[in-house]
Amino acid sequence: MSENSKEMAGASSFGLRLRFQSPKGMGREELATLVVRMLRSMGEAVDQTGRALIGHIKVFLTVPGGSLKANLVDLDLGPETENDLPGELIESGEIRYMAAVIGLTDEEVEQLMEGSLGSLQHKLKIDVLEHKHEH
Repeated sequence: MSENSKEMAGASSFGLRLRFQSPKGMGREELATLVVRMLRSMGEAVDQTGRALIGHIKVFLTVPGGSLKANLVDLDLGPETENDLPGELIESGEIRYMAAVIGLTDEEVEQLMEGSLGSLQHKLKIDVLEHKHEH
């Protein structure tokens, strides 16, 4: 989405690239549950502002030997997930986390997204590798 089309639509977007570590390892279902909680938290935060998603909140999580894709377009329908994470305990990986919203600034979306990381930060060590307002 170009900056001009974002302005014309009154839209905003933000994306994060994160690295995570779980020194003791975490099972695939527990990790997927944390990601779904993060998506729901972000969706609920947007909803509480009275604004709307214009397409998505997305997460792409990659680990050695597998991945997890999760997408939220409607809180009532809930997140859609495709869990291809490996069966063994997961110790580290990378997350790409993106959102597009109508009626908020890029900075407001950034704050909401960073606030939604709580479910992950309680269980995983998180390092922000990159953040940007265009994706």
